[in-house]
Amino acid sequence: MKPNPQSYPADPRLRRNCIAILLGVGLLTVCSAFVLVWMQQEISRTAGEAAKLEARLAERVDKLRYLDEKISRLHQPVVLQGKVLGSLRPAKDLQVVWVAERNGVEGRVYAATVSSAAPGLALMFESNTPNNP
Repeated sequence: MKPNPQSYPADPRLRRNCIAILLGVGLLTVCSAFVLVWMQQEISRTAGEAAKLEARLAERVDKLRYLDEKISRLHQPVVLQGKVLGSLRPAKDLQVVWVAERNGVEGRVYAATVSSAAPGLALMFESNTPNNP
């Protein structure tokens, strides 16, 4: 039997719409595939940069840990005592300078602001008598 031509309407607008929809879906699929590939490349590039940064960070942390250990070893009391063993001696009375405290307008004053007091300071250290109050 032969199909009836009136049972299948051949509307040209319907065909164009179907073809346009199929082309749109195909174009959308191709564009989505390209976007996915681009995103995967960006993710792998970012992961590579993050790995490099983590390696640099780990290297710096190791260097800091090494320096911290070296500093802590050098600041141990036994090491410090060994370094200054022959050079320390008790303080002499002439090395200690006592300064009289005065209350001024701006608070406590420990030295005169007059510039003529500066030459006297050098003489104070050279004198043989202690300046104890």
